[in-house]
Amino acid sequence: MVESSDAFAAALDELVDGVLGGGQVDPHEGQVLDCKEDPSRRGVGGALEPGQKQSEALAKTVADAAACFANADGGVVVVGVDDKATGPLAFVGTPCDTAWLQNRIRQLVNIEVQATEVTVAGHRIVTVTVEPSSIPVADISGKYRRRQGRDCQAMTGAELGQFSVDRSGTDWSSAPSSATFADTDPSAMLQLREWLRQSGEASREELATRDDRALLHQLGLSAPDGKLNRAGELLCVKLPGRGPLIDFIFRPAPGADTEFRIDPSEVPLAIVLAEVEAAINSRNPVFILPTGLTVGQIRALPELALREALVNAVAHRDWAAPGPIRVQLEGTMLTVTNPGGFLPGVTAETVITAPPRTRNSQLARALRGLRLAESEGIGVDRMYRETVRQGLPTPDIEEFPDGRGVRCVLVGGPPDMAVMGVVSNLPHPAGQDVDILLLLHRLLTVATVNATQLAPIIQKSHAQAVAAIERALEAGLIVMSSQVSYYRLADDPRQALAKKLPYMRRTEADYAKVIGDLLAASGEIRARDLIDICGIKPVRASQALSQAVDSGLLERHGELGAGVYYTLKVH
Repeated sequence: MVESSDAFAAALDELVDGVLGGGQVDPHEGQVLDCKEDPSRRGVGGALEPGQKQSEALAKTVADAAACFANADGGVVVVGVDDKATGPLAFVGTPCDTAWLQNRIRQLVNIEVQATEVTVAGHRIVTVTVEPSSIPVADISGKYRRRQGRDCQAMTGAELGQFSVDRSGTDWSSAPSSATFADTDPSAMLQLREWLRQSGEASREELATRDDRALLHQLGLSAPDGKLNRAGELLCVKLPGRGPLIDFIFRPAPGADTEFRIDPSEVPLAIVLAEVEAAINSRNPVFILPTGLTVGQIRALPELALREALVNAVAHRDWAAPGPIRVQLEGTMLTVTNPGGFLPGVTAETVITAPPRTRNSQLARALRGLRLAESEGIGVDRMYRETVRQGLPTPDIEEFPDGRGVRCVLVGGPPDMAVMGVVSNLPHPAGQDVDILLLLHRLLTVATVNATQLAPIIQKSHAQAVAAIERALEAGLIVMSSQVSYYRLADDPRQALAKKLPYMRRTEADYAKVIGDLLAASGEIRARDLIDICGIKPVRASQALSQAVDSGLLERHGELGAGVYYTLKVH
């Protein structure tokens, strides 16, 4: 519907389809879409009026939103939408002159936008498409803000300082250094070859046999004249006066005294990275799995997840900023903190699905060539996949409020055999599907889920969440519940997980939680809902609902039998 990127068009299409279908506007606003009503159309008492073709109030509102989008991923501002209304009534339209609006936004915030009119539900709507800017854009009050989810948040000084570097595509790691292949540390070169041999790939093993000059050049760490770039110098050269690149400490439990530390100065990154990974693995407990599961033994912290946490920090950190990557292992909880915030457009809410970008492209390519990382050093989805497959908490990834660092926390522990059994029984490739695994993770704590609830969990659009549900249905993991458009675990996985599912327990408090969730979803509940979702007999369902009535939670309606339903009691 708009001449823009696929993401903008998809967001607009989902808004139109969802609201015309009777939905609300609010769930569709996000990282790349914002809805605005034309203020010139509201008169005294909120009555709709014809409005103005050239409304200064509208231009300022849209200009601020456009500046916010330009400092993030870009986006589309939809003008002529009442975000408090539901269904087709939300599209109230606007008479604004698109050419005038484009020009006025350029005058107000000095960016080019594309204003296009479309007709929705019989009303003229205007879409204002904004592309990401290569320089920071101030709003009409002179403030620098960028889109973060559904909000515009102020940019810190650190974010502004890094902005132009990030947007210009400048790659710190590809810049030439003063070192040559003759300056490389022999131990660092041995480590590169060891990683290549560990890959198990014939091409990587062959590369490990080449001389230093050929090896470095093939990995993209040097130029043909033998000069190393910064990535090569970082990985392979011992530099006098350089402080620690990684600071690792081990404590046997949170808050306990430090028992072991690695923080060498001057040592090349290849050596210290291997030492830190080895130190973690030596303190990472091993569990023997019972016969029947595909892996004979498994670590408390999934090895692929912890490696990805380390390599992501190396690939994404701001190497121009001072300070080491800090790695802390407390019992089986790993915390990795690296200097430099998220790249523009990346948030904790989009980190799984963010486009593959990094500050250090050349370094990331070398890490991939060594088979330490996936393409561009992106492997957050791998961390989620490996933790969920073992029944562990999902990674906790957050940016510091000042934008100067990112922290990733992995919580390890004994693998959950029930969860691993359910995952191992999924058909290929469902057991590797991160969307399906996150859906399973959600259903470990709540009885049902729908596409609207799933979308932010998998960090994808509503349409992609619907597709994930369809794949999970095909895999036999879920079935439709008694409530339309909601899904629960299928009988076999639900039975396998029964001991850990709170809604499969038999206490009044557990049933009260399920009842509360169902009321929040649809506003009412029937006995058949508890029978279906909790897998209990009709008598027990009736008892649980009667207990909720007696406790003052529910109010009963209807005659005896199938016509009886319950709602939240209003006090």
